[in-house]
Amino acid sequence: MLINREKVISAFDRYTSAYDVTDIKVKLKIDHTYRVAEICDKISDSLHLSKEDRDTAWLSGMLHDIGRFEQLRRYHTFQDKISCNHAALSADILFMDGNIRMFTDDSSEDELLEKVIRLHNVYILPDDLSERELLFTNILRDADKVDIIKVNCITPRAEIYDIPESEFRASTISQNVYEDIISEHNVDRNHSKTPADYIIGHIGFVYGLVYKQSFIEVRQQGYLDQMLDFQSDVLDTKEKFRKIKESINKYIDRHIG
Repeated sequence: MLINREKVISAFDRYTSAYDVTDIKVKLKIDHTYRVAEICDKISDSLHLSKEDRDTAWLSGMLHDIGRFEQLRRYHTFQDKISCNHAALSADILFMDGNIRMFTDDSSEDELLEKVIRLHNVYILPDDLSERELLFTNILRDADKVDIIKVNCITPRAEIYDIPESEFRASTISQNVYEDIISEHNVDRNHSKTPADYIIGHIGFVYGLVYKQSFIEVRQQGYLDQMLDFQSDVLDTKEKFRKIKESINKYIDRHIG
C-alpha cells in the first residue's frame, strides 16, 4: 500500500479541527491516535515487516479511533455501552461515508483496513480471519491496549469514565471481574459493574497482548504498575489489587523472557 504519512497527518488534523480541540476529551483522543500509530511502527519493526506493510499498520493506528470524535459530539461520552460501538462508527465514517479517500488514494488495502478497524475493540476475534488480517488486527489491538494503559495514568479518571474519583476509591471489585483477571483472561465487559471494575478491565488488556514488543512497551512505560498501585479506601479491594499485581507481573515476565 502506498501512503504519504505527511498527507495522512495533515488530513487527520483537518478532520479533527471540526471538533473542539480545546476539550480535554478531544485532545485525549488526538494524542492517543498519534501514540498508537507510533506503537504500531515499533511492533511492525520488531516483526521485520516490509515498508509497505509497516505503513499499512501505521495507517490503521492513525484511523482506528476516528469515530471517537463524532461519538463524543453525539453522546458526550466515550463509554460505548451507553452510546455506540466506536470501532464500528470509525469504520462506517471511513468506508461507508467515503472519508478514507481523505487519507490515501490507494484503495488496495481498503477491505483489510476496514476489517482491522472494525475489529479493534471486540472481546474475541472471529476465527475466520486470514493470516494477513489477523496480523494487522493484532498489531493494532496490541498498540491500542498498550496506550490505553498509559491514558489511564496521564488523564484524570473522571474525564475518562465520567465518574468522580471518590467513587473509585470507595468501590469494590466484582467477583466475576476478579475471577476473569486472576485466571489470566481479558475482563468480560459485561461483568464490569463498579468503578474499580473499569480499572481492572483496562489492566486486563495485558492478557490480550500478542507480541513480545508489546509486553516490552508496557514494562518500559511503567504505567501499568501505577494502575496496579491504585489507592483504594476499601481493604478487600487493596488486597485484590495486590494479588492481581503479582499475577500480572509474573505473566509479563514469562512473555518477555
